[in-house]
Amino acid sequence: MKNQGFVLLLISATAFSTLAVFMKFAFDAGANLPTLLAYRFLFSALLCFATLILTGQSLTIPPVLRGRVFFLGGIVHVAVSAFYAVSVQLLPVSLTGLIFYLYPAMVTVLAIFLGWETISRLKASALAVCFAGLLLVLGVSFGVVSTVGLGFGLLAALGQACHILLSHRIIADLSPLLTVGWSALATSAAFFAYGVLSGDLLWALPPSGWGAIFGTAFFANYIGIVLFFIGLRMVGPSVASIVMNLEPVLTVVLSIFLLGESFTWQQALGGGVILAGLYLLREGEAIQ
Repeated sequence: MKNQGFVLLLISATAFSTLAVFMKFAFDAGANLPTLLAYRFLFSALLCFATLILTGQSLTIPPVLRGRVFFLGGIVHVAVSAFYAVSVQLLPVSLTGLIFYLYPAMVTVLAIFLGWETISRLKASALAVCFAGLLLVLGVSFGVVSTVGLGFGLLAALGQACHILLSHRIIADLSPLLTVGWSALATSAAFFAYGVLSGDLLWALPPSGWGAIFGTAFFANYIGIVLFFIGLRMVGPSVASIVMNLEPVLTVVLSIFLLGESFTWQQALGGGVILAGLYLLREGEAIQ
């Protein structure tokens, strides 16, 4: 079961790594952030609902879980997106990314505090190794930075940690496809409302723009989030969040090949360090 969970999480991290590339393509085609997020989550919800219908599964959420699912999508996920966007505006992207990837440590601490998991030297070591690798991959420069930006970055990381822990409780009783479908629809509705009220929502884009937005929905949400939830169910929140440290490494690789961005041996070393951390985690989990 844990072997399958690791494989699914690795595929999830790979799917998530395409998000930044597709977002870049969407912005180049004229999309803005509210438009991209509104349609990204709408398309992903429709993909999940279509899969449920084609496989003969129900679209109905049990009444006892409806509030949790809509809170997950309409409040938590929207807040994470907004906090992260503000942090990106005020800080270097690399520093925002590094702060955001504090969330695996936050997941572990919160899971222990709630009594869901216990800490081990293995998990602590894997977290430390992966974070060291992120420092190398992202090439963070610690100069004079905005304290407000740091605050929003930390809020985004904390929100992501809460998102994972809440998801873990929901998917124990609900299909990941159903969870992703309805929570994504709630997220989409929030961004549609914001886009309409602010006047920023775009109704027309070139085909390349729609294709790029659909790419974010299909790979990051439909493949990435659904498989993450399935893997999360198999291995638990702390291990799942640590494995997702592979995502920024793969994002750098895709950016090099698809966007022509620069590559450094420091990033390669950082990627190797993160892989070493995941190997340490994987072998230790297999022994337990």
